[in-house]
Amino acid sequence: MRPPPFHGFPAIDRGVTAAGGAPLPEGHSALAEQAGAAFVESIDAFGCAATDELLRSDVDRKAARANVVTLHRQRRAEIKRIAEAFGRRCVTEDDRNLLRFALELSLTNLDGLYKQFRRGVNILHEKG
Repeated sequence: MRPPPFHGFPAIDRGVTAAGGAPLPEGHSALAEQAGAAFVESIDAFGCAATDELLRSDVDRKAARANVVTLHRQRRAEIKRIAEAFGRRCVTEDDRNLLRFALELSLTNLDGLYKQFRRGVNILHEKG
């Protein structure tokens, strides 16, 4: 069984967090940073998979576009599941707001990347 997370609780007599890092500055949340890192990994995975889809020469435009759409939907759902999992923890209202901000920023970045890949599919197949 995993021990509970101790981020945000100062370690005795050291002035640092129990995880061993420096104290978090005001306005930053360890929870939001962890969630943001997970969101970035998901966005990066989407970018790699969509790039691989663009480089495939054995599919036509419709199939490539459908595959990119599917990848986008899967990653969007994954990011929302991650946010729900982090949101189920007992957190303060500030942490919840920072988590919501990280979620919205990540979804915006994912959608922007998705639009670029859709445009790339059209350009590569001479329809854009």
